[in-house]
Amino acid sequence: MLEHAGAPRPDTAASQEPRVLGERYRLEAVLGRGGMATVHRAHDLLLGRDVAVKVFPAVHDGADDLARNRAEISVLATLSHPALVTLHDAGTVHGADGSQQVYLVMELVEGSTLAERLRGGALGAEQAALVGRDVAEALAVVHARGIIHRDIKPANILLTRADALDGGRGARPVVKLADFGIARLAGAARLTMTGMTLGTMSYLSPEQATGGPLAPASDVYGLGLVLLECATGRPAFSGTMAEVTSARLVSSPAIPDDLDPRLGDLLSRMTRLAPEDRPSAGDVAQDLAAILDAPSGATLALPTVPLAVGPAVGPEPASATRWRRVRSARVGLVTGAAVLLAVGALLVGQVAAGGGAPPEPPSYPAVEGTLGESLIQLQESVAP
Repeated sequence: MLEHAGAPRPDTAASQEPRVLGERYRLEAVLGRGGMATVHRAHDLLLGRDVAVKVFPAVHDGADDLARNRAEISVLATLSHPALVTLHDAGTVHGADGSQQVYLVMELVEGSTLAERLRGGALGAEQAALVGRDVAEALAVVHARGIIHRDIKPANILLTRADALDGGRGARPVVKLADFGIARLAGAARLTMTGMTLGTMSYLSPEQATGGPLAPASDVYGLGLVLLECATGRPAFSGTMAEVTSARLVSSPAIPDDLDPRLGDLLSRMTRLAPEDRPSAGDVAQDLAAILDAPSGATLALPTVPLAVGPAVGPEPASATRWRRVRSARVGLVTGAAVLLAVGALLVGQVAAGGGAPPEPPSYPAVEGTLGESLIQLQESVAP
């Protein structure tokens, strides 16, 4: 995905791209470059304003890349919210060889990315809440249109200005959500190769990591990880690809005990393993707005869903105890299987991509009894 680069740098590929697109947009410094596109600062010669122009590589008609580029235009054209980067225009450059180069003209956001800001350390609880409120409100609009972003990460969240997070609760929004390059309609056919997982591994939801069906809850999980990183100054999951993938399949990220209690409960709910157990983006926005509306210095513990309490009963029958143990073992086996299969798939993919010997497989904690024996057999069966 595209990584915003902050300060402009010289365009080393200027000779390979038209200097003026559509006889209107004069390309200037490169703001960011990624595997899918290059973003330029540009000047609109017709309206006399500076804009950002996202230029995709030239492709031939019918290619998946071209379909994905056009899909991004369709997605952005339907969305409007102050915390979403606004699409101004779009066009196509036709090459002599029959190729087509799509470009998007968007509003120019002067601030850096949230990723760059986090290199300087964690944010305060109020600053994290400001970021989360704006992104959650934008996602609520996106999800209402049946669209899933699929790549919520700090590099895709732009500060509206350099000091956007330093002015308290004043001007809104403080951030804008960008890069809908791999967004898709909920339930729609993929625009990528079968089985390919798109997104940034450190911020994928468990269902994304395993290639399962996606829903708006996947974006909520990603935002939860982003806000947890804002509050702690470090990613919730780190390590090798296999370690990062397997970690999120067995447990939710750890919420530090010293984290502001106003955020702790919300982040734990946003990052639950089961998508149906997470709040909606709209609910997240409301909870964060409640935090920000509280009196300065007040501690606001957001309401949690109470556990159902049934009538008092006597000792649990022995048969029920045995069933609970069996069910617990089965749940553990299924979880372990999911982890090993995911790691095995990643190792096979690394061998196929790199052509070399697979890395040493990660070690797993010992599990006693029949469950442990089953996990060892399963690990051996997926070893490359």
